[in-house]
Amino acid sequence: MDLEALETALKVAAYFKSSIVDEVHVMRKIVIDGSNTTGFQRTAIVALGGYIDVKSIGKRVPIQTICLEEEAARLVKREDNYVIYSLDRLGTPLIEIATAPVISSPEEAYEVALSIGRIIAATGRKRRGIGSVRQDINISILGGNVVEVKGVQKLSQLKKVIEFEFKRQVGLYEISRILKERGVTHEIVSKSMVKDVTDLFKECKNRVIKRGLKRGDCVIAILLKGFGGLIKRETAPGYWLGKEFVERVRFWTGIKGIFHTDELPSYGISEDEVNNLKRHMGAGDNDAIIFVVGPRELAYEAINKVIERAREAVNGVPAETRGSREDGKTFYMRPRPGMARMYPETDIPPIRITNELMRDVIHYPIKDPSEIVDELMNKYGLSADLAWKLYDNEYVNVFEYIMSHMKNISPSYVASFLSDTIRYLEREGIDIEKISDNLLLEVFSLVDNNVIEKEAIQDIIILCVNEGLTVQEAVDRLGLLKIKDIKPIRDEIIKIYGERKDLKELPYELRKKRLMAIIMSKYRGKVDPKDVLRIIDEVVADE
Repeated sequence: MDLEALETALKVAAYFKSSIVDEVHVMRKIVIDGSNTTGFQRTAIVALGGYIDVKSIGKRVPIQTICLEEEAARLVKREDNYVIYSLDRLGTPLIEIATAPVISSPEEAYEVALSIGRIIAATGRKRRGIGSVRQDINISILGGNVVEVKGVQKLSQLKKVIEFEFKRQVGLYEISRILKERGVTHEIVSKSMVKDVTDLFKECKNRVIKRGLKRGDCVIAILLKGFGGLIKRETAPGYWLGKEFVERVRFWTGIKGIFHTDELPSYGISEDEVNNLKRHMGAGDNDAIIFVVGPRELAYEAINKVIERAREAVNGVPAETRGSREDGKTFYMRPRPGMARMYPETDIPPIRITNELMRDVIHYPIKDPSEIVDELMNKYGLSADLAWKLYDNEYVNVFEYIMSHMKNISPSYVASFLSDTIRYLEREGIDIEKISDNLLLEVFSLVDNNVIEKEAIQDIIILCVNEGLTVQEAVDRLGLLKIKDIKPIRDEIIKIYGERKDLKELPYELRKKRLMAIIMSKYRGKVDPKDVLRIIDEVVADE
């Protein structure tokens, strides 16, 4: 175990006033999704209990456990029934902090996550970039089971995930209520009729069914009594019970050809075929039929998964682990694991928490984030809003590194660029993880030394990231060396203003803005906008 990582976890535990263990014992946690090449993840409890006071909501949130564990592989792509991982962060030390179940709204969850993230950032050892901080959320409604949603990577995504999952669970609870009113029980679902109905679809025009039958697949159907109209019932925006059947079947079998009578006739399946199917299965008005297309053994396995999910629907909300998407929607990942998957790590001996190990923890505690922000405001004259933005975007150390090398550039400009402009570049599709500290220092130094204008920084960084150019190569490509003799620009402004009658017809302030836009479109990044505006003021005023 990396002792620097352990020390960091101990500092976090001390900040939260948690009870630190006497010995750290490493455990193995079985992982079967491919994200650990060993088939298990190492994890260790460092501390128990403690709390965090979240001032923004006026609430003390208890901490249950603080663990140190190894990071899993990074998910690159998920498609159908397989995933692709990158091993670049496998084994990196990771602190896992579990709060008590006292958070009662999406807004509270956001504020708690933000506050904990700020404490971790204050250690100075938090990695920057998407995915370096993730929230796993346990969500439940009254009378329902706990659903764990994994891997929420952005705070902005957190509220959307909770709101979606709350609506989904309420929707499932309502479906459960209706099923019980219709007299549906576990026993009835377990005894559902299952039949091979391949012959009913021999002339079917649905492409999935046609392709399947051509390669020798079969069509297996199950009659779900009392489920009529509920499989297509929306539980959350853009989500319905039928999608949960599909996700479960695809995850365990990879079968894509799954249909239900709530959505038929459609997709090339005729009304006659649907009626024949209902007669063949003996379906009533309140019943639904789900059928799958696939190799016989796999198709029957898919039907078993349908039965499993239908039994869960009778209860309401199943206990499961779900993933999250950017838009806040969640999806089935796997059953919720129990403690049985944990067992001792025999290759790593326990680590005693000695006085020597605790010395730096006690003498160099984590500084409260508000103190760091106050220091930024006092030292560099930043506003509170800008200082917090800089802190929350994890650029405090970079900012101070850059400012230690600058003489003439405004701290507020550098802080604003790091806080706002870099986030804008990320939204525009620029890979901001490629914007190194040295790249930023080099570009800001050119501005500080009066070689280029600060308006050129964004264009230079985009070229360096997208095309792998050096800063000097980007400056040469863009022709951005600062123009020191601005007399030709003055002459150009006079000429344009003299020839453009349409400009003179505009109101005074609009005239200046239009002229400014014309000149800066040509000289942006090469000349100080203040110098251009001064010349325009003189030219327009002389008229």
